[in-house]
Amino acid sequence: METMRGGLLSKMQFTNQFFRVLFLFVLVFVLSAVTVLAESKIEVTPLKNQISPLEQAEFSVRISNQAEVTQRYSIYSLQSGQGWTVDPSPLKDRIIQIEPGTNYTTTIVVDPLEEFSPGIYYMYVTIESDYGERHNLALKVYLSPEKPLTYLPSFKIDVDMDELIDPREPVSIKLFLENRNPLDLSNLNVRMQSEIVGFDKEVSVNLPPLERKTIEFAVTPDPFQQPKEYLLFFVFERDGQTVKVVEQKVEIETILSPFTLTLNPTSEKLKKTTVVQVRNDGNVLNTQKVHVPVSFIASLVTDAEIEKVEGVRSAVWELTLDPNESTEVVMVTNYQILLYIAIFVLVFLGFYLYVRSPVGVYKKAVTTKTEGDSLSEVKITLEVKNTSKRPLHDIIVTDVIPGITNLENSLDLGTLKPHQIKHTAHGTKIIWNLAEVEGHEHRLITYKVKAKLNILGELLLPRAKVEFKTGRRRRKAYSNVYRLG
Repeated sequence: METMRGGLLSKMQFTNQFFRVLFLFVLVFVLSAVTVLAESKIEVTPLKNQISPLEQAEFSVRISNQAEVTQRYSIYSLQSGQGWTVDPSPLKDRIIQIEPGTNYTTTIVVDPLEEFSPGIYYMYVTIESDYGERHNLALKVYLSPEKPLTYLPSFKIDVDMDELIDPREPVSIKLFLENRNPLDLSNLNVRMQSEIVGFDKEVSVNLPPLERKTIEFAVTPDPFQQPKEYLLFFVFERDGQTVKVVEQKVEIETILSPFTLTLNPTSEKLKKTTVVQVRNDGNVLNTQKVHVPVSFIASLVTDAEIEKVEGVRSAVWELTLDPNESTEVVMVTNYQILLYIAIFVLVFLGFYLYVRSPVGVYKKAVTTKTEGDSLSEVKITLEVKNTSKRPLHDIIVTDVIPGITNLENSLDLGTLKPHQIKHTAHGTKIIWNLAEVEGHEHRLITYKVKAKLNILGELLLPRAKVEFKTGRRRRKAYSNVYRLG
């Protein structure tokens, strides 16, 4: 009876073990075969899959992009950090971009971090494309029955640094290390990797058992580093083996600084040429208006657009520059133009003074009598003025009154008597003779006219003429036309 019971139990245990192995086999087969799309081909080749606890397994993975578009592939394993390190080598191959119709080969490194019993272990790696395609790989690792290490490296790392980095300033990075077991970590190599220029530092440190240490990196980034998010990798190696990798996400700050200007002026014969060197010290493409202050006089003769910037008159250019790009603009201030204008004004003024008449004559009239709405009597005044400093001699003043009016014979006291009165087809011509007019002297001549008929509307009084003698020449001057009514 006992023999039968023992045999039955053995048979049940064998059956359970058989179903477990069968389930594991089916699971591995399904995970290896599942894909969302079929536009990529994945080929896995074991390079070294039989290892001891101190060794690393390696697998070659070839990814072929059979789609008609460029795809990015992400490689990761949920088992990484759970007693194992499962990462592509190099680490940047966690994200791979492959052009259509091409392929890329990377290496998957599997490293045990803990003490495992000898046996067969499966490492599951997922490859995903950004178009939703997913491949699940099962990498088989044979762990040999060699005597394992008593302790494997186990330590804690904390990173202290600014996640937003100003590329113009030095960056301090501190790593706080804590050895969590009695293993003496001598010659522990700490290496920093990143796409950021200048973040490629390496240092060796001894970490005694159960001790803490602080490592500080002082790095200076490229001030024109492209602003975006980056990953920093802190790789810890011992005896040529990677024992831990720590990621830190950072972001380069966008720098929009004002363009810097350098002025290089040169002068030659009332002409000033200024070469303005303009530089973009930011880390992004930038468009700005640059301005150079100029005086009011210089703004009139400078070959640049002039604007008022914050109340200051300036020459202005609008420029677009890439990071760390510089260019030059030339500003020419030509004072020769002002000299030419001054010479022209002086010549014109001299000519004007030369040809300007020294006599001015002005006519005005007022209505002295009306009959209803019509003009009846008008008083006319001629003002003769010597505008020069010298006296004028032998002056003849001639005025003409329209034919519809008659000259009033009576003269007011002090009024100059006409020298001659002539009746013509265009009206009555009145002539006065003045022997001399002193410099800047004014003479007033007044007379009255009466309308032959009542004048409705406007009465047009023609120009008066003045003839005078300057030196040996006789010259003429004319008054204005006066409209009355």
